[in-house]
Amino acid sequence: MSFAIHMGGVRVAQDVDNLLLLLSVVRHGSYLGAGAALGISHTTVSRRIAALEKSAGARLLVRSGEVWEPTELGREFVSAGEDIELALGSLALDSGGVGGSVRGVVRVLVPEGFGGVVVGAAIRRLSETHPGVRLEMINAARRARTNLVGIDFEVVVGRPEVSRNEAFHLADYTLGMYASRSYLETHEAITEPDQVQDHPLLYFVESMQDVPELTDPVSYFPRMRQSVGATSSMVHVELTRAGAGIGLLPCFMAERASDLVRLFPRELTFPVSYWVVSRPDLLRRPAVQAVMSALRAAVHDMNDELAAAPPEDERA
Repeated sequence: MSFAIHMGGVRVAQDVDNLLLLLSVVRHGSYLGAGAALGISHTTVSRRIAALEKSAGARLLVRSGEVWEPTELGREFVSAGEDIELALGSLALDSGGVGGSVRGVVRVLVPEGFGGVVVGAAIRRLSETHPGVRLEMINAARRARTNLVGIDFEVVVGRPEVSRNEAFHLADYTLGMYASRSYLETHEAITEPDQVQDHPLLYFVESMQDVPELTDPVSYFPRMRQSVGATSSMVHVELTRAGAGIGLLPCFMAERASDLVRLFPRELTFPVSYWVVSRPDLLRRPAVQAVMSALRAAVHDMNDELAAAPPEDERA
C-alpha cells in the first residue's frame, strides 16, 4: 500500500509501512528499539529509513546525543505517520466490539505500588474495552526523565519540572505510618505521635531516593533510625507486616493488609501526588489514549482509597 504526500512543493511517493517505521524510530529513539518493537532487525530498520530519506531527498533523522530525532522535514513525515496511525486505529478492522481496532504495545514507567494496584485495576477495564492493546511496565519511583526513549509515558511522584515534554496531574494519594498488630502487642505502647520515633523506620534507601515528596516526610522524624531501607514500596509493606519496624507506607497499599494498623492518621498524614509525563506525539497514539482513559477511570473509582482520609470518628 502506498500513497503520495506533498511537502515543500515536492511530490514524494512513500510507503505507509516506512512512515510508520519512522514514527517508531522517533518514539524509541533508536533503530534497535524500533526494530525490537516491530520484530525486525536494526539493519532492516536502517535500510528502510535510508530508502525513505532517499525518496524524500533529504535527511529525516539526526543524532541528538544517544537518540535519533527528526529534522524539520522529518517532523512533517512523522506527523503524516501519526495521521496514518490514527486513521488505521479508527477503522473497524475487528468485529470484537468497542475498541477492537485499537492495537499496539504501550510501554510505561510507573512506581511499583501504583503499577500493582492502580494499573492492575486499569488493565481489567482495558482488557474489556481495548483487548488489542498490550501494556509493558517498568517499575521505579524516580524523577521524570528528560528523554522518553522506548517509553510512551511515565507516572512520577510529585510535580515534575519538564521543558520538552508535557506533564499533567493524575491523582493524589497519602502516606501514613503503620505497624503490624503483632509488633504493637510485643512492644511498649505508642500513645503519642512523637513516640513513633523511638521505633525503627522501614522506608526507601535514603541515598537512592531523590523525589522530594518521598524524602520530605522523613524530616518529621529526626530521631527515628532506619532499620531497613529498600527500593520497593511493596517490600516496605511486607517488612512492616513481618514486624521489622514501623513503615511509612502508601495508605492505598497498607489498608489492604488486615494485619496492619495505621498510627495517628490525623497527625501523621503526608499527601503525595502522581503526575504523568509524556510527549505530545506519544499521547496522540490511539493505544496510549486507550491506556490513559483506563487509568483515569481507575483513579476516579479509587479516589477514596487513594486519599485514605481518617475515619469519621478519628476526625471528630
